[in-house]
Amino acid sequence: MNNFKFLYILWFVAVIFIIFFSNKNQIETNYFFGIAESNEVIVNFEKSVEIKRIHVIPGQKVKKGMLLLELDQPELTLNLNEIKHQLSEYRLQQKIEKTNIQTQIKALKAQKIAKINAIHSEIKQLQSRHSFNKRLTSELKSIIINDDDSSETKKINISSPILLKIESLQEELEFTVNQIDIKIKALRSTLYSNKNPLTVKKESLEKELEILTLAKEKLLIHSENNGIIGSVHFKRGEKVSPFVPILTIYTQSPSYVKGYISENVYNRITVGEPVVISSITGKNTKYNGIVLGVGSRIIEFPERLRKRPEIKKWGREVQIKIIETNDFLLGEKVVIQSKSNKISDFYVYKYFKSIQKQFYQLFCNTTEP
Repeated sequence: MNNFKFLYILWFVAVIFIIFFSNKNQIETNYFFGIAESNEVIVNFEKSVEIKRIHVIPGQKVKKGMLLLELDQPELTLNLNEIKHQLSEYRLQQKIEKTNIQTQIKALKAQKIAKINAIHSEIKQLQSRHSFNKRLTSELKSIIINDDDSSETKKINISSPILLKIESLQEELEFTVNQIDIKIKALRSTLYSNKNPLTVKKESLEKELEILTLAKEKLLIHSENNGIIGSVHFKRGEKVSPFVPILTIYTQSPSYVKGYISENVYNRITVGEPVVISSITGKNTKYNGIVLGVGSRIIEFPERLRKRPEIKKWGREVQIKIIETNDFLLGEKVVIQSKSNKISDFYVYKYFKSIQKQFYQLFCNTTEP
């Protein structure tokens, strides 16, 4: 009888283990495995180019701002040289036109001065003649008349032709000066105007030259971040089609972790949840991370994360961001653990009720006569 009881007890213990392990897929796991990886930067160009010079080799460490490649576009170089030549011609024409306008302005100013001096000289001569005639008239007693009004009228009549000539010369001087000033103003307006055909064309070429110069500068490829050159796909002198990778750059340290949760376990990890990432090598390196994404479909596990590589395993993929100043190796296998460390109360209660039921059944069976 005692032997039967002992067998029942062994059977009871075996049932408990069977229940536990058969339901382990319902246990919520708070850790899983992943691989530390780096962001890959692919260097390419949007147009067809020719490799002019390569300044790096695979495996070389580069710093931000370092020159990686010198590319060339023969058509761009040809257009750039053509526009520079045209711009030089327009600048020369503009310089010649400016010199001509300035010469015309100087000539008009000289003409203005000469005209003013000539008319002023003629006016002075007339004024002198008028003064001389006035003196002669005053000395001739024969033409003096007792009547004052009559005398004044005769004097005015005698001097009127000269005064009229002086007045006419003054009007001519004012008209001539105004006409010359208008011409000078028009020439100055042409000289400094932005609507001058040559100026407009020159400004258009300068803008086009600026655009082409910026495009030329883009052919010098610099590193945007610190990293390591992965692979270089072309050599000097080779031609590259648009958007074809020329070389790849990796960050020096892993920048994210790609984790995998088996489909046979339950895990309530969510986007934005903090996690702790540690190495499986035993070194005391732990870093905080943030879950960036949780896969919505089941995918195949990488071969490295399988206990038996020949047996395929499936689960969800989890993307985790970590600080770039970490000690992990690129491609290192790591352990990802949730900071919550929560176990579902529902499943604990379920396991307890299941074990209690099995124990009650076994106890009843062992107590029967």
